Amino acid sequence: MRRLIDFFSSDDKVDTRINPVTNYNYTILEIIDEVIKKRKKLHNYYDNLIEKVWVSAKPLKKKTMLAKYLLSRLLKESDRIFIKGQTLATKLCPKCNKFNKSNRVYYKYSDKTH
Repeated sequence: MRRLIDFFSSDDKVDTRINPVTNYNYTILEIIDEVIKKRKKLHNYYDNLIEKVWVSAKPLKKKTMLAKYLLSRLLKESDRIFIKGQTLATKLCPKCNKFNKSNRVYYKYSDKTH
């Protein structure tokens, strides 16, 4: 199975014999896999940071403020990873691309989760 970056970096033409829906399903699986790996890596990173704050010699009030800040940053960055994956899936969706080619009014993103 080709990696997602290979779709954008290859100079070869896309094989038209492959059904676009099937190809899209493989792409979706890769996007989901990448999102999960990135979020897991991010959570491990912030877990290590919070452990460092916990064992530091700072007063409890400062530790609490730092931990709250780190938690809010973790949530924002984790959501950003998910949103980027969802946006990429929407851009690559064959059904949504049909609307772009027609003259109908089309909203930038569909209202369903890809």
